[in-house]
Amino acid sequence: MPVNIEYLHYFLDVAKTKSIAQAAKLNFISSQGMSRAMGELEKELGCQLFIRYSNKLSLSPVGEELVDAAARVVDDYGALLDLAAAKSQPDHAPCGSILLDCQNVATLAFFTKEAKDYLFGTREIIFRESQNSQIRQSLLTSLAERPDDALPAVGLFCFFNQERHSEKEGIAALEERGFRYRPYLRTYDKAMASAASPLAQLDVLTDEDIATRPLVATNSHLYSVLAKRFGRDAIALSSANFALRRQMVESDSAVSFLPAIAELTMPEERDFVLRDMERPYEVEIGFVGRERDLEQPCFRRLIDILDDFYRAHQDSGLYTLCE
Repeated sequence: MPVNIEYLHYFLDVAKTKSIAQAAKLNFISSQGMSRAMGELEKELGCQLFIRYSNKLSLSPVGEELVDAAARVVDDYGALLDLAAAKSQPDHAPCGSILLDCQNVATLAFFTKEAKDYLFGTREIIFRESQNSQIRQSLLTSLAERPDDALPAVGLFCFFNQERHSEKEGIAALEERGFRYRPYLRTYDKAMASAASPLAQLDVLTDEDIATRPLVATNSHLYSVLAKRFGRDAIALSSANFALRRQMVESDSAVSFLPAIAELTMPEERDFVLRDMERPYEVEIGFVGRERDLEQPCFRRLIDILDDFYRAHQDSGLYTLCE
């Protein structure tokens, strides 16, 4: 399985802080989730990255050697994203423009057709998909390194579990740097199965039902959540490529997952169904940015479009809007 770029972000934070708990706080996940992620990274790389003591942690000799290499991979990936964003924006972005850095699952299920039409039709918002840890880094970079007249960044985060203390600690760390978190809605995940599968005949799926197929997940914190619940060996693929995940599901060779709001926002012409899980887990979606950037007219217009849609569908039972 290819190395998850987000795990490299985690690794660098653990190496820098010398603390699983502190690195978890920075990345909005629990200490247990960070520990599992580092264990999975060690398996993927085939080497021991850390020496674990009863009350502390240190890098192994191999871990020490890999820090610079991991940093280069992360920096190169970040440079690739920056180049793609630069190439997608006009030569002279209008005054008041923003870079909207979005968690890829939230992008897929959260944005309505009208919101996507606006995003891809306006010159004021430069849009790109990313992961929570990369969005955090993008925000901090926009604050610390970019000149005052450079494109400001707003992040769309997606939190996949009920570990509220971890998320709050991570958000608090950003708020200490002058950012504001605006939660937008809370929903829950549904299982995604082939319309031709026997699973489609069930209204609610148990873990045993879901485990009758291999699992495909996004390459985000959701992977760790699923690995804890179903076991790492149950996950056949971890990829941000939704078209690939959809193809595997529609051919009835796998089960995947989407936020329940996808029933409202995704086209009806599809060969998969979304089914409730006996033990669903929560999803929270929200925006982070500096106050002046969250009040930019282009961003306010996007929020107005989303508000019109989600206020009109509140009785669906698929989400609750945050105050």
